[in-house]
Amino acid sequence: MRTRTTQIFNAVCVALASNYGVASVAKNFAVAPTLEQTLYDQVYESAEFLNRINHAMVDDIAGESIFMSSGAGVTGRAGVETDDTKERKTKDVSALKKREYRCHPEEVDVHLPWATMDAWSKFPDFHERYRKHVRQQKALDIIKIGWYGTHVAESTNLTEYPMMQDVNIGWLELVRRDAPERAFKDGGTEDTPRVDEIRIGEGGDYENLDCAVNDLIQGIPLHKRVGLVAIIGDELIAKDKAKHYAKNAHTPSEKGKVEMAQTINTYGGLSSFQVSFFPPRGILVTSFDNLTHYIQSKSIRMSIESNAKKKRVEDYESRNACYYVEDLEKIAFIESDSVKIDKDAEGNWS
Repeated sequence: MRTRTTQIFNAVCVALASNYGVASVAKNFAVAPTLEQTLYDQVYESAEFLNRINHAMVDDIAGESIFMSSGAGVTGRAGVETDDTKERKTKDVSALKKREYRCHPEEVDVHLPWATMDAWSKFPDFHERYRKHVRQQKALDIIKIGWYGTHVAESTNLTEYPMMQDVNIGWLELVRRDAPERAFKDGGTEDTPRVDEIRIGEGGDYENLDCAVNDLIQGIPLHKRVGLVAIIGDELIAKDKAKHYAKNAHTPSEKGKVEMAQTINTYGGLSSFQVSFFPPRGILVTSFDNLTHYIQSKSIRMSIESNAKKKRVEDYESRNACYYVEDLEKIAFIESDSVKIDKDAEGNWS
């Protein structure tokens, strides 16, 4: 690093050490619980989707959900006025079922070459720019793992699992594991079933996205259909928009509505959303607050050091985290890999 860059880096490290209440950030240290929440609030704020779902610090590496779900009801009468042998009894308002969450270790390790730092040092706020970029990447990784995580490998392999499938167990995998009847992948009829294939389009299992979303809604108990939204893959949205473009190709005003997302903003009566990294042909119906990201309190460890052998600054962070679906009765989705949306002249779907 150049002299000016070194001075800035040293000043930043002193400021960070003071903020975290440690002698030096070069040695691995535990982030105080009072700062952990602030640290990850900044990460969640980097992505709108994460701001909508649940996130919380939990004390234990494994335990039961800390959020509440809808139960069977809490209103009634005990009849104490006419029978003095009876007494009023309270009901558990949380309505929580005995289902465990379990956090797993995750490592967020990044580096910045000295040459890059030298180039950035002309910006007075280059450290904040760097931190903002890292926070955003952390947020995007949380979302990606939430959709694609299937298992926890002892040593992860980004080449073999580019969608971070081996880092943690995500929301969709939790449904597959704990409520497989809510993860739809087969189409056809009882007489002519199709395995791992659901057709969406004219002559298919669903004529359009509205029908598919509506079918998922029907699988959720009526009293739990509160705050439901439809998260739809970008390939399905693009296909549906293309139909509107084709239909209104000679009507400029209608074309404008499509571009302004005024024509296509609900499916099956639900507000629809596109979320980063969501499987391109997937359809998910749930409420945002039914999806949770937990981090175990007192599990965050950090260190920042300048590595002369590799001419770079290395930033290490570890945490224990997990993904959780609060109410398995309030979620249903169609597997992206099973969906077929194009039919050729011979009637073959792809």
